[in-house]
Amino acid sequence: MPPHLPNLATCRKIGFIVPSSNTALEPLTTALLASLPQPSTIIPLFTRIRVTTVGTDPTSTSQFSPQLLIAAALLLADAQADAILWNGTSGMWVGAGLEADRELARRMAEATGVPCSTTTLATVAALEKLQVRRLGIAVPYPRVLAEKVGEFFATTGHGWEVVGLAALDPVPGGNLAIAKSGMGEIEEVVRRAAGGGAQAVVVACTNWPAAGIIEKVEAVDDVVVIDSIVVTVWQGLRM
Repeated sequence: MPPHLPNLATCRKIGFIVPSSNTALEPLTTALLASLPQPSTIIPLFTRIRVTTVGTDPTSTSQFSPQLLIAAALLLADAQADAILWNGTSGMWVGAGLEADRELARRMAEATGVPCSTTTLATVAALEKLQVRRLGIAVPYPRVLAEKVGEFFATTGHGWEVVGLAALDPVPGGNLAIAKSGMGEIEEVVRRAAGGGAQAVVVACTNWPAAGIIEKVEAVDDVVVIDSIVVTVWQGLRM
């Protein structure tokens, strides 16, 4: 067997449920896992649910129903995933609150017999571990969605204060366009979100390739960047 291929008999598997119009998530997740000291011991598995719009209208929010996500989780369980995660940030802006993501994870785990989580729960876990209180929010979405994300973190009961809120302007024309954002414009949004004295900036999108600017922003602005793609990988590894 070529040395760069994983040993499928002994590796651990993390399953990710991906929005169908995402193109950044899978290559970045694969690259992150490949960068580990022993990359051949963990492999990602991906399945998709249909997501073609991002918004707070009923047509958009219905794409993220628990039934659809549980069905996707069962597909990953068929491949004997060791952990399964909904790799999307819908829980931060559909308005259902943190408890809805906890219930979703519980129901997916009950259906599959596998530990389950979500990007939203991973982000909350990272913020708790870092013990930060002042947050910046950076998104590639319309301002109304950015405000929904800010409201989510301000109302979880954790005592977080949202001190910065920044959105990409002009807003990309759909999810496919979000993945094509330039590193410079992503960095500009994240740094604006950090400018109000944030201890951490939450990058709330799993199709925005912000992972490439994290080290630079953290070094220059003395802030922790919690990127949705990176933090979901972190949560999967913990699980």
